[in-house]
Amino acid sequence: MADIFSLNGKVALIAGASKEMGGAIARMLAEHGADVAVVARSADKLEAVAADIRTMGRRSVAIAGDLTKVDHIDAAVGKTVAELGGIDILVNVLGGSEKGELAWALRMNEKMWDGVFNLNLKAPMFLAVAAARVMRERGGGSIVNISSTTGTGAAPRLTNYASAKAGLEQLTESLAAEWGRFKIRVNVVVSGNVYTAGLRKTLRPEVEKQLIDRTPLGRIGTVEDIAAAVLYFVSPAAAWVTGAKLVVDGGLGNIRPFEL
Repeated sequence: MADIFSLNGKVALIAGASKEMGGAIARMLAEHGADVAVVARSADKLEAVAADIRTMGRRSVAIAGDLTKVDHIDAAVGKTVAELGGIDILVNVLGGSEKGELAWALRMNEKMWDGVFNLNLKAPMFLAVAAARVMRERGGGSIVNISSTTGTGAAPRLTNYASAKAGLEQLTESLAAEWGRFKIRVNVVVSGNVYTAGLRKTLRPEVEKQLIDRTPLGRIGTVEDIAAAVLYFVSPAAAWVTGAKLVVDGGLGNIRPFEL
């Protein structure tokens, strides 16, 4: 029986691969047979991910660039094609915010708003466009965007970030509708609370316990949980899936606190 999760012969571009989640996704796809290009602003961290992938016997190239700039996006896509022969998979993991970009709405300025939107919505949009041009010539491909449960409801003090993630989910559906004719599938993984360096740094013990107690599956997620969801979307297992949203949050959703 064929391995429905095999990525043998595929080339993946992981945008935002210098951080834990992006690195985990890159390694997961390589483990299942893909050659992988990794791109972000941090060259040294990228090279460490690429080196890990090469130890698996897969090809990998590290590309440093500022993906909020369209010319850097075009350069990254061009280098991926030149070095690895094409692009079959794009995963937009890049996102988050820079220090000082989150605030109550009455304290937010244009620079804070634009900075978050450029990274969380503009960059994924133009990365998808650049990759789709390559995929169309190759007969199809798969694009996965990484969103956040923050984008599914009210998010005080995170208005710009939550709005950008909500926009990313709408973008996913629209691109899926446009590009299905080219056999390009576009889906989104919506991540819940996941242990990363950023979360560990800010999560107070009492809040961590509350989150775990409220989550039906009884734990906070790992980057491997998100990587596994991405693997599903980009693999032959999801060949008839596009425009879909997969929420990976341990079942927390919009559950309000309750007593057992």
